[in-house]
Amino acid sequence: MFVLNPRLAADVFDGEYIIANLDTGLYYSVQGLAVSLLNALPFEDEVRVVRFFCEALPQDTAAIETELPSVFRQLLDEHIILNVEGTDITAADQPDIPVRYEIPRLNRYADMQDLLLLDPIHDVDEEGWVVQKDS
Repeated sequence: MFVLNPRLAADVFDGEYIIANLDTGLYYSVQGLAVSLLNALPFEDEVRVVRFFCEALPQDTAAIETELPSVFRQLLDEHIILNVEGTDITAADQPDIPVRYEIPRLNRYADMQDLLLLDPIHDVDEEGWVVQKDS
């Protein structure tokens, strides 16, 4: 079963997923049809989901078949989507039909990694200021 990694902070803003991994300090933006892919979670078969989007947007089948599996693989590699075994999670019935085709994109950012890795609750000095751990 493919699920959204529960250790991530994720939300949708103006049709774009913003995802922060507070364990690595990396954050991501997910755009286009990849947002529909994340909204389709949890699911068991990624090929079936890609086929569903191809049937929903038949004029863009070639692009969807080429681009969406690639972004799905990137989402797995970045541990945004996890493949979990033996879970009692039930797959969603059917994904929402996207309004139109937009190129699926996953953008990865590390420019705020130092800030996102700070623990403002536990990593403070005697005066209460956040102190960065030595790496």
